Amino acid sequence: MPINVSKEQIRAARQVDLYEFLTNRHNGSFIREGRSIRPRNNHSISIKEGYAGYMDFATNEGGNPIEFLVNHMGYRFPDAVLALTGGTGAARAEAAQPDRTGNVPPEFPTPVDGEYKNLFAFLNKRRSIPVETIRRLISWGLLYQEKSHNNIVFINYERDFAELRGTYTYVEPFHGVVPNCRRDGFWYFRTSRNAYICEAAIDAVSLYELHRMQGNQTDAYYFSIAGAAKQPAIDRLKNSKLELTLAVDNDDAGQKCRDRNPGLACILPEKKDWNEDLQAR
Repeated sequence: MPINVSKEQIRAARQVDLYEFLTNRHNGSFIREGRSIRPRNNHSISIKEGYAGYMDFATNEGGNPIEFLVNHMGYRFPDAVLALTGGTGAARAEAAQPDRTGNVPPEFPTPVDGEYKNLFAFLNKRRSIPVETIRRLISWGLLYQEKSHNNIVFINYERDFAELRGTYTYVEPFHGVVPNCRRDGFWYFRTSRNAYICEAAIDAVSLYELHRMQGNQTDAYYFSIAGAAKQPAIDRLKNSKLELTLAVDNDDAGQKCRDRNPGLACILPEKKDWNEDLQAR
């Protein structure tokens, strides 16, 4: 049965302190930075305490609390309004949401003309991923450097999801996803029944490299779900016929992910994540 909300409820929802709402309802999905919070799976977004909205510094665009819940948290519009205003029947609608966050298809960034200098410098020099592997991923059409901000784009085979990674090293590199991607989307490479679910594309490539260095089987899927909180993506993979192994970070968010999925086999990096393990070697 459709849920109806009034214009008064919508106006009230747009004025809610988004920081307070998210820290009360979804605290585990965010990282605190002073008087602001950032989503664990999209560090370009900032939600400041005492303000009714958010700012995405990757796009220089912001929005109100309703727009944030709909576009970034998987709520349906009426559920977002009711949740923000304390109405009854408000609930996350992950299962009922369409595969995409909206009806607008993702607009993938334009590749840079010429060599991917920032991409190679960041992945090889900063993250210790071999040039040979980087070139292989590029040849498979799964990796490129975008033109506007020199971000690295990890784009999937189906072209319905892409993970972004900043290349500037004087600040913490930006990590996010292209707007309007599938809410349950993921990036992956290689083919086999064995599959490893990682938090980030760089971690997926790093785990592959560690397996290769150790002489282990590398003919497997290496998935990135772009954040340990992306349960819809894990649920989608559970419906496949793959032999899944959870390979998320060795931290609190990773442990919560393992706790939510007790039926999955899991492996943990020695340090925080697989790239730190790779760099240590």
